[in-house]
Amino acid sequence: MEKQSYQYIENPLQVTRREFITIGGIVVAFLAIPTVWITLVTSSSSRYLQARTKGLYQDDTKAAVRVSHGNKSVARYYKEFGGTPLGQISEELLHTKYINRTKVLS
Repeated sequence: MEKQSYQYIENPLQVTRREFITIGGIVVAFLAIPTVWITLVTSSSSRYLQARTKGLYQDDTKAAVRVSHGNKSVARYYKEFGGTPLGQISEELLHTKYINRTKVLS
């Protein structure tokens, strides 16, 4: 086995410590930009949802009829057209999906 000589290269890129830290800071800043954008977009939509939910709750507390079975228009719909609550026609026309957004308010 023959001896190999190794050559030590002190600084192959010729970058000083200060330049290396500057380059690292720039890279971190560019990586953080999408995070800042995502945070801004989600916080603005969250503020919108909070304002809308607050308005809906205020409207609900001021409403004279707060339950659907007490609403004269809904009772008339079932009498003349819809048949029975939870019937096939009523389910197709009136079915909605509920999304719990109480965590957004806090």
